[in-house]
Amino acid sequence: MADNRVNFGARTFSEIKSELIALIEDYYPEILQDFTDSSVGSMIIDLNAGVANNLAINTDRAFQETQIEYAQQRESILNIAKNLGFNIPNKRPSVTVTDFSVNVPVKGDGPDPDYFPTLLPNSQVLGAGKIFETSDVIDWNSNLSALGFPNRSYIPNEDSNGIIRNYTVTKREVVINGSTTTYNKFITQNEVVPFYEIILPDRSVLEIDRIILKEGRVSAAPTEADWNNPDLLFYEVDYLAQQRIFLDDPNSGSNVETTGSTGIKVGRWLDVKKKFIKEFTSNGFCKITFGAGDSEFDFFEEGLAKLGISTTEFLNNYLSNDALGVKLKKDHTLFIRYRTGGGISSNIGVNTITQMGNYTLRVDGARQDFNREVQRSLAVSNPIPAIGGNDGLSTEQIRNLIKYNFSAQNRAVTITDYLFKTQTMSGRYGSPFRVNAFRENNKVVLPILGVDGNGNLYDTSNTLMKQNITEYLTEYRMVNDYVEVRDGRIFNLAFDFDCYIDNTNQNNVANSIINTVANYFNINDHRMNEDIWLGPLIEAVNNVNGVINVLNITVYNKVGGQYSMNPVEQALVDDETGEIQLINNTVYSETDSMFEIKHQEKDIRVFLRKRSNIKI
Repeated sequence: MADNRVNFGARTFSEIKSELIALIEDYYPEILQDFTDSSVGSMIIDLNAGVANNLAINTDRAFQETQIEYAQQRESILNIAKNLGFNIPNKRPSVTVTDFSVNVPVKGDGPDPDYFPTLLPNSQVLGAGKIFETSDVIDWNSNLSALGFPNRSYIPNEDSNGIIRNYTVTKREVVINGSTTTYNKFITQNEVVPFYEIILPDRSVLEIDRIILKEGRVSAAPTEADWNNPDLLFYEVDYLAQQRIFLDDPNSGSNVETTGSTGIKVGRWLDVKKKFIKEFTSNGFCKITFGAGDSEFDFFEEGLAKLGISTTEFLNNYLSNDALGVKLKKDHTLFIRYRTGGGISSNIGVNTITQMGNYTLRVDGARQDFNREVQRSLAVSNPIPAIGGNDGLSTEQIRNLIKYNFSAQNRAVTITDYLFKTQTMSGRYGSPFRVNAFRENNKVVLPILGVDGNGNLYDTSNTLMKQNITEYLTEYRMVNDYVEVRDGRIFNLAFDFDCYIDNTNQNNVANSIINTVANYFNINDHRMNEDIWLGPLIEAVNNVNGVINVLNITVYNKVGGQYSMNPVEQALVDDETGEIQLINNTVYSETDSMFEIKHQEKDIRVFLRKRSNIKI
């Protein structure tokens, strides 16, 4: 029959049209002989060929979106990641250290400890249009930070007679970019379903701080005791089948003798039934999914004890277990406390955080006038820049990380595993802009780079971020692996371009070349240990409107002053100018380095020759 004549491998419009014409000529010659473009038969053939071609394209595209190597849509990449157990993080917040200072009355030869204040968690400080928050209680009575490091200092303030009026007592604490928001929802019978999902209304969610479920329709905001009540709490897990999580041991308290001088808290593994997972959609919203079981139903006591139960009820009751968490309860109010913010724009400079936002400072001295003076004297400043802010993973970064996530199986065995685990660390603890991994002298080295408030690479990350990365990796590293996190190196480059152009405006051509080179070296498009191949760069400049040919390109290494102190390891033609001796038309990087053009307005120079100035 005719079906045996059709070539199902035909995909394009012309191939399908040829197949249809051949089919009609072989099997239906008495019906149609005129295949000219003006005939009705040709129109019908074209219509069928077009529909078939469209179906073929959509089939190919649909299959393409299921393959990690070829998928183009971000939503497809996220679905592949989800199927392989990779939960994509969203934006990352910047982290910095802030000095909190108050003026405390004198008592004897020092400040009066009765007037030492206490600043509650989630207190806000402001700077450069950004909000930062504290994560722990800041108690001036303690000379240690939450991490166990000495962080309190005194400065006496004298009057004109040299008598000490009061002391400026400063606590240096970590603050994290972002602001805390609360979302609440009354749970009706419609929401008491397995795997109930809630999408938060904010696009820039950084983390879920707490989720609690209170009985009744509650309009009042939860108290801090409510947020920390284990009977109300839902716990975040990596996947709903996860049964145990590691939490602070409530029995250890905050006693230094128990926790140690390092400030490391005592933890224990806890079985949890009330749990949730979070993930981010392709358009950046946060989706929360709860469990599927019924916490108030026991199969053995209520299921088998009932006689005459139907098969449907039997199966439903049997499947209603709490292994994947429990469902929400009706006639309860759900409260979700979360933080929003983050991104590269949250990286700000030194001494830009100078104001207080919403905060609670408690002073419990005997004299109320002294208490008010201490409260009014509160001042803040950040002695180091805020770094670590990140706009999240690009589609290409996700594509590459997916390949290593499934094979790693939540452990770090290869160098690539270490790189992957570092990039999935919670943004609460900071996030390097770029990180690489390599072995050196039997240890795993992770060089990191940040971004400063001007959008330039930053090679002096704070110690806290390095410690957080090291601590985070201890859960996944091999027993015999030693991990070192260090600052990476920045190689600053400058370029001279000698170009032959046509008779167009020189200024326009020069500006276009500078913009092309600057875009080519956009740090967001490059990674550490990436060599600079000059061929693609020359091709990009050649494609600038008005450029006929790139005659010569000279590359310089800028060191010191406004630039990084790191010289390239490639040989130089001239030590004074820093001209790099090109090898195979390439500038080679190192495993712990990344290239950057820091000042494009002066580090990209263009020399132009017009056609009229060239003798042929």
